[in-house]
Amino acid sequence: MLALLAVAGERELGTAGLFVPVALIAGAILITRPVLTLVLVVGLTIFCEGPGFGLFSFTSNLYAQVYKGLSVLDLLVGLVVVSAFLDVLRSGRPLWIPRALAIPLVTLALAMAAGAFVGHAAGTSLRFSIFSEHVLFYLLLMPVTIANLELDERQIARLLAGGMALAIVKAILGLVEISEHLGRQIEGSSTLTYYEPTANWLIMIALLTILAARVAKVKVPLWMLLGSPLLIACLLLSYRRSFWIASVLGVVLILLLGTSPAGRRLLVPASLVFVGAVWLLGSLHFQSNLPIIKRATSLSSFSKLETNREDRYRLDERSNVLSNIAQHPITGLGVGITWQATAAPLSVEHEEGRQYVHFAALWFWLKLGVLGLCAYIGMIVGSFLLAWRTRRTVHPPWLRAFCLASACAIAGLAVMDTTASFTGVEARFTVVLAAQIGLLGLLARRARLGKARTAL
Repeated sequence: MLALLAVAGERELGTAGLFVPVALIAGAILITRPVLTLVLVVGLTIFCEGPGFGLFSFTSNLYAQVYKGLSVLDLLVGLVVVSAFLDVLRSGRPLWIPRALAIPLVTLALAMAAGAFVGHAAGTSLRFSIFSEHVLFYLLLMPVTIANLELDERQIARLLAGGMALAIVKAILGLVEISEHLGRQIEGSSTLTYYEPTANWLIMIALLTILAARVAKVKVPLWMLLGSPLLIACLLLSYRRSFWIASVLGVVLILLLGTSPAGRRLLVPASLVFVGAVWLLGSLHFQSNLPIIKRATSLSSFSKLETNREDRYRLDERSNVLSNIAQHPITGLGVGITWQATAAPLSVEHEEGRQYVHFAALWFWLKLGVLGLCAYIGMIVGSFLLAWRTRRTVHPPWLRAFCLASACAIAGLAVMDTTASFTGVEARFTVVLAAQIGLLGLLARRARLGKARTAL
C-alpha cells in the first residue's frame, strides 16, 4: 500500500511525491497531538526564512507550492486546525470563541465569501479565488483553534519561554547573516538581518515583553537580559523603519499603561524630546555613509520619500488603489483581480505588484469590499481588547507582561500596516500573529474557567 502511494505521488508531484507515505504517517501521528502539531508548525514557520535569507536558503522549501497552488505551509496549518477541532470533538468540550473576536471573525468570514464571489463574477475561477484567500484562512481559523486547546497557565508560560528563546536564536542568526554579507542589500552595499517581517515581529514582541516585565518589577531570567542587546541589535540592523516606529510606540504605551501615575507624567516631556530628536536628526546634513543614519533621517522628511524610487512607487500605488476603490466602494474588485494604474503612472513595475497594496486596510477594502475593511478594523481592535482584558484576568506575572506587550504591539501593528500589508496578507507573519492572538484567547478562556470554578 505504501509503495503504491509512493508511485502515485511520484507521478503527480515528481521526486517529492516519493515522500507522500512518510508524510501521511507523520500526519496521522500529529493529528492526534494538537499541541505538538501547533508547536512544530509555528516553530518551523518562525525558523524557516524565505529565499532571500542567505544563511539557510533551503528552508524556503517550506513555502513551495506542492499541489494546485497549495504550499507545504498551507497543509501544515490545515493539520493544526483539523487536529485541534478533532480534539474538541473527542473531549466533548463546547467550541469557545473569544468575545472580543466574535464579530470580527464573522465579518471576516462573510467578507471572504463576498470577495471570492465578486472575483469569480469578474472572471477568475472559483477555485482560484478561494485558494487565493489561504492566508486569510489562517487569520480566520487559527485564533479559534488555539483558544480551544487544553493547556494550563504553566504550560502556556513554558511556550512563552520557548518563544523568547527562539527570538534570541533568530537574533543571533540574523547577526551572523549580516556579518557574512549574505542578506538583502540596503542603502548601497550594506546588508540587513531580516527583511521579511516574521522574525522582526517575534523579536519586537520579545523585547516588549521583557520591558513590560521590568516595568511591573517581575524578575527577568538572566539569559533573557543577556539576550536583550542581541535582540535590539538585530531589530536595528533590519533597517525596517515601520518596525522601529512600532517598537518606539510599543515602548511608550508600556510605560504609559504599566507605570505609576508619577511615571506617566514624565512621558509627555520624554515623548516631546524624542520627536524633537527625530526631527533634528532629519534636518541635519550628515556626511555619513552609515545605512542606519540614512534610514533614520528618512523618517522625518517627506521630500526624501519622494526622491526614493521605491517610496515614490508606494505613493503612486496608493493613488491608483484609491481610484480603483472609488469605482467599486462597496464590493471592491474581488479576490484575484488586479488593480489598474489609472490615476498615476508607476515609477516601477513589480511582479504581482498589482495584486498587492502597501496599506493593509486598503488591501482588505480593495479585495473584499467594505466588509473586508470592517473585518480588518475589527480584528485589530478586537485583538487589542482581548490582550488588554486578558491582562487583567490572568495571574502569573509573566503572562500579564506578555498580554500588555501584545496589546501595545498590536497598536504598533496598526501603524506598521499603513506602510506595508502584513496582517492577513503575508503568510508567515499571519501564522505567527494568529498564533499569538489564539494564545491570548486561550489565556482568556483559562481565566474564565477559573472564575467559574471559584463561583462554584
